Amino acid sequence: YWPSRASAATVLEGFRKSPPTASMSTEIAVRPDGVGVLTMNNAPVNSLATSMVESFEVNFKKLVADSQVKAIVVTGAGNFFCGGAEISEFSKFTSKGPEAFKDESPVQGLCSVMDVVDASPKTVVAAVNGAALGGGLEVALACHYRVGAPAANVGFPEVQLGLLPGGEGTQRIPRIAPLEVALPMLLTGAPLKMDKAVKA
Repeated sequence: YWPSRASAATVLEGFRKSPPTASMSTEIAVRPDGVGVLTMNNAPVNSLATSMVESFEVNFKKLVADSQVKAIVVTGAGNFFCGGAEISEFSKFTSKGPEAFKDESPVQGLCSVMDVVDASPKTVVAAVNGAALGGGLEVALACHYRVGAPAANVGFPEVQLGLLPGGEGTQRIPRIAPLEVALPMLLTGAPLKMDKAVKA
């Protein structure tokens, strides 16, 4: 479900008042109205480094456990929601070889976060303030609802490199969007502008 541009702008405006400061991590804040805000912060594109994924899960669970929090919003620092996997970590995974991941996927931590978000007893809204690509789009898909800034776009660019979306995106996007929208995104990696995402 993608609400209108107007509602997205209204929702996003309230989150710019408490920018995150920690590098490669997440920051949480609770607004006076009981909305908990989790902000991903890993400049320049808020990529999902291992440290940020771990921080995300810890801080998200804090918001769920906080009795003052009525609902949770997930967003990104600056003008980017999340650019997906941290490319600098790819070599670390490949150097270990396939045997290292026989019993556990290299994206197990990310998938665990997706499941925690999806299973939240509190409503979770992704405030897509900029591009949501790859794992970033998967974070948005794991949330219960999504609102997007007019300039934002979403997509799975890793497909163009021969990589499948590894954070449950192949399962979640067809549940959110019609197949005629979801399949081209998964098969070609073509990005989708926010105005088209809203219509989908």
